[in-house]
Amino acid sequence: MEATFSIVHDIPGRLRLIVPALIDKREHGQINDMFSSMHGIDHVRIEPVIQSMTIIYNGDQINKKVILRFVGLFFKQTRFDPLDNLMVNIAPAQRKDFLRSLFTGFLILIAYLRKTKVQIPGVLDYAVVISTAYTVLSHGENKLRHPDVITGIVSMLSIGTGNILHVAMVTWAVNVLELLNDANKSKLLL
Repeated sequence: MEATFSIVHDIPGRLRLIVPALIDKREHGQINDMFSSMHGIDHVRIEPVIQSMTIIYNGDQINKKVILRFVGLFFKQTRFDPLDNLMVNIAPAQRKDFLRSLFTGFLILIAYLRKTKVQIPGVLDYAVVISTAYTVLSHGENKLRHPDVITGIVSMLSIGTGNILHVAMVTWAVNVLELLNDANKSKLLL
């Protein structure tokens, strides 16, 4: 596992850390404000170019180990940087739905790639159907009125059970469109 920071200087009341994730972050002022607002931390200075973070603190009010734990936890999430821009704009309640749908889409892609070589439905095809059904039915309140559920039922009746992978793909695509629409609506409400 990659370290989230390293200690360069450790003088009582002053820590200087090298945090590689600082180079990717643009919200340095917000990071500074967040750590500065902690009881016992007097000053925070961030130098993103050299990936440095200096923290001046009162050792009587906050323990150095507590500061290091917060820094480690805060910068550990940077492993998901490719998803940050997408996930930051999505309400927390909808993030699980998006990740679930992303996983299902990945399974569908693998199943389609495998299908060109093998014509008999296998365990992966059934896993795709189960994952798609779970993804579709796990969000929303009135499940029978959701567009993705209706699409799944209509697709099953029109395309047939012999093309279950196609049904799963069409249902999943409508689910993604619905999730994007829900995210757009919630952004307008904020």
